Amino acid sequence: MKIRNPLAQQTLEEKQKKYEQDCKNGTIAYTENRHSVLLSSVNVGDVEFIGGFWRVQNKFNPKIHQVRDKKMIFGSPIQHNERTCFDYYNAAFVTYNCYGPLPPRFDMVVARFVTSKGKELLAYGKTIADARAFLGILLCDALDFVHANKTKTAQQKVK
Repeated sequence: MKIRNPLAQQTLEEKQKKYEQDCKNGTIAYTENRHSVLLSSVNVGDVEFIGGFWRVQNKFNPKIHQVRDKKMIFGSPIQHNERTCFDYYNAAFVTYNCYGPLPPRFDMVVARFVTSKGKELLAYGKTIADARAFLGILLCDALDFVHANKTKTAQQKVK
């Protein structure tokens, strides 16, 4: 499934209807480098109607990960000397303009840990230390949850 530009305010049905109508009228669409093309020469999935104009969306292939409440792109792994069970990656927030996703800046760090049950925990920060600290908090929360459930189960067995 193709990710839509969050700046687009139309539903898919509204967009399709307007696209068909504007193709019949010979409307143009704009590209990020200020060129114009006939709207009918562009697939409906490759344009969005934003700010009163049809805009050809940039191509975007990287995999998007949800880290806490943010959409991020992972870059290259970061080599580090500390002894932890965490992996670190250069990362960037996914940001958009009216032509689609902007090139990633990779100015963040994501810490990653996979539990013994295969659950992936992710946290981000400006530095390795920040990402490690936030991931540590997630691990503590997960351990508290496990401990609380074990205690609750044990108490129910006693009753």
